Amino acid sequence: MAAATRAAAAALALAALVFFLHAAVHAGAAATLSQGQSLGATDKLVSPEGIFELAFFAPAGGDPDRRYLGVMYAQAAEQTVPWVANRDAPVNAASAYSAAVTAAGELQVLEGDRVVWRTNTTSSAAAAGTGNVTLNLGDDGNLVLSGAGGAGGAGPMLWQSFDHPTDTFLPGMSITLDRRNGTIRRTLFTSWRSAGDPSTGDFTLGQDPLGSAQLYIWRGGGGGNATAYWRSGQWANTNFVGVPWRSLYVYGFKLTGDPPSRGDGVMSYIFNMYNSSEFRFVLQPNGTETCYMLLADGQWETVWSQPTIPCQTYNVCGANAECTAGDDGQALCACLKGFEPRDPAEYGGGNWTQGCMRSAPLGCEANNVSGGVGFADMPWMKLPNFAVWGSTVGDDDACRQSCLANCSCGAYSYSTGTGCLTWAGDLLDIYQFPDGEGYDLHLKVPESLLETGSKKRRWITVVVVVVVVIVVLAGCGLLLWKCRRRIKEKLVIAGREKPSPQSLLPLREARQDFSGPKQPDQEEAEGGGKKCELPLFSFEVVAAATGDFSEANKLGEGGFGHVYKGRLPGGEEVAVKRLSRSSGQGLEEFKNEVILIAKLQHRNLVKLLGCCIQGEEKILVYEYMPNKSLDAFLFGLLDWKTRFSIIEGIARGLLYLHRDSRLRVVHRDLKASNILLDRDMNPKISDFGMARIFGGDQNQVNTNRVVGTLGYMSPEYAMEGLFSVRSDVYSFGILILEIVSGQKNSSFHHMEGSLNIVGYAWQLWNADKGERLIDPSIRAACSPREALRCVHMALLCVQDHACDRPDIPYVVMALGSDSSVLPMPKPPTFTLQCTSSDKDDGIFRDRQQADESYSACDLTVTMLHGR
Repeated sequence: MAAATRAAAAALALAALVFFLHAAVHAGAAATLSQGQSLGATDKLVSPEGIFELAFFAPAGGDPDRRYLGVMYAQAAEQTVPWVANRDAPVNAASAYSAAVTAAGELQVLEGDRVVWRTNTTSSAAAAGTGNVTLNLGDDGNLVLSGAGGAGGAGPMLWQSFDHPTDTFLPGMSITLDRRNGTIRRTLFTSWRSAGDPSTGDFTLGQDPLGSAQLYIWRGGGGGNATAYWRSGQWANTNFVGVPWRSLYVYGFKLTGDPPSRGDGVMSYIFNMYNSSEFRFVLQPNGTETCYMLLADGQWETVWSQPTIPCQTYNVCGANAECTAGDDGQALCACLKGFEPRDPAEYGGGNWTQGCMRSAPLGCEANNVSGGVGFADMPWMKLPNFAVWGSTVGDDDACRQSCLANCSCGAYSYSTGTGCLTWAGDLLDIYQFPDGEGYDLHLKVPESLLETGSKKRRWITVVVVVVVVIVVLAGCGLLLWKCRRRIKEKLVIAGREKPSPQSLLPLREARQDFSGPKQPDQEEAEGGGKKCELPLFSFEVVAAATGDFSEANKLGEGGFGHVYKGRLPGGEEVAVKRLSRSSGQGLEEFKNEVILIAKLQHRNLVKLLGCCIQGEEKILVYEYMPNKSLDAFLFGLLDWKTRFSIIEGIARGLLYLHRDSRLRVVHRDLKASNILLDRDMNPKISDFGMARIFGGDQNQVNTNRVVGTLGYMSPEYAMEGLFSVRSDVYSFGILILEIVSGQKNSSFHHMEGSLNIVGYAWQLWNADKGERLIDPSIRAACSPREALRCVHMALLCVQDHACDRPDIPYVVMALGSDSSVLPMPKPPTFTLQCTSSDKDDGIFRDRQQADESYSACDLTVTMLHGR
């Protein structure tokens, strides 16, 4: 009896030991699986921050009896599996299955005693001579098998899932092409068979094995029997030629390694982000590559996808033909200029597989290879495949001459992103993008075709000019008839009579005591449909008021021109903004500012008193701000109470522009020099030359002409031309940081590890040293709680993605209340990415240095082009 009792006790103790060993790796806490331990059917590894988990799963919508070991997003609302171990060897749900780190140092998936999948790292572990092999799951989703010391310690890494991807490209991974030692090694991503079946599918993504640095999607795998299904196009510093509207550089996507001209190097596309769980690229079962962004509610938002229409698939129209998308999205094919169908009989049924051929050969002569040929310009194109990169060609003209001098060159393209590209032979996979996207392709054709085209264009130009002249003359006649009385009053400008001081002002605005122009009758212009009339000054009166624009009266200058202090005949002080003739701000911006400010009246917006348009002179007359601009006044001694009042005043002005005004205006150039201060230090937003009016149902607009000031532009606006009211919110966040710190945004670029004030503020905030950001001159006397709350709000405003930033009504409410709890800001990935100390070799080091751009001045920029 005693022996039986002892045996039972021993068995119970052994069972307890097994239970506790199993519990050590059970779901919920462990991020590491040690040598000799295993994961059962209900066990899982969880990354340190709980972002990813490793466990067995049954695919949603798939066979419920099949189980796979996979890495999954723990915080996604629906099952999301970026990596699968035994994708082609599922285990049966009814069997005893597990995953274990063996004594020999490899990870295995077992069904009973049968090994269905393994890492094959036994020899690596033996060669390394390491014990205590562990399996670790990181917050980046990478599953790492390493020797003693773990993934973060001194032990060697034996294997990682990032080197063996399935269908998903995560931050921290790379798409690599290694052509050293005469062999080709590539990172390949393979789609699932279907949404419910993770087995190897029909499509594979990877780099072009020929070394062109392009990404391909192949149907039928990446081997010799595969056929190209999609091509990204050449890499152009921040995006792919085939995806011109999406700046992947913003998301941490870039090319590193040896340039494409060197056939024996290593090239890698890397994808680095500080929030590794936010974005993922997935090769879908249907061959579509899709970028997803994880939202706060756990749902996935589609950022972009390709191919989604026939024209985006590879070479759908055949050689020497271009594809354009019809209104229904279907492909419309046409031979390029100077080409004709290879087999005209096939084209009646829309079969373009044979492509096109030249109608006549190019006339290349022995002594003059460029004789008799020219170039037909093809804008907005996805550039053809099989380009030859001219590494020594530095500009468009040299690229053109290089192609002319080579009889076999049939086309060329040049841009700062791609450099000089030339093509010989057939031109494949050409797609014309809509809406002005894409790149210019110059097709070599006989001069006879260009002459015919030139004659036709000349006739079209003549007709257009005639029509325009008739319309303009008719419009001028109508305008002269309607303004005949005012013309009579202004005859002095034409030199028909000697001017008098009164006649130099419009009759309606003249005052007997010359006390200055009256306010417009409808200051608010918020309803009623009445026309807002703005006083017009003559150039002579404005010149007299400013002492003939003397240097002594100059208040400042910028990219637009100069601002002068003036005094009207009645004694009223004014600020006169005289646009330079060479200014990037032209007539359209001038008219824009006149129309907007005349209709917008708010205590935190500068008041426009009148304007002057005479000849090439474009002048605006404002109320005078004795304390000049925030840019000139802030970066000295200014107490905290005044600074906080300025922050609140700017926010109220933006609230009026974004919500309370009927026009709903986006300023687009909010910066310290455009905030003026009156006698009581009340801030007033000025300079509406770049502003845009939003329609009632518009939330976001795309523009090809990016205007504003570097350092204040939001990432989506600077890189892609997308702007919204939250673009102003980003600029406002920069202003808050400047006001709190007492330093200009551009003054931080000399600081190690920080490109601008955003990166510096985040580093201090993240290290719980936010008080160091406060201006030392006010640090002791200010309210630290209030100042840090402003810094917190600023970091919310400068988040990378517009959807993460608060709107201005929330900002105004939160600044006026200490009780509301502010959410935690996300890291400014774009800013921090630009400060990376990683250096690449060759031309890619130069590219990276060129991309790390900042502005040491705050002149408004009007020459950038968003994609």
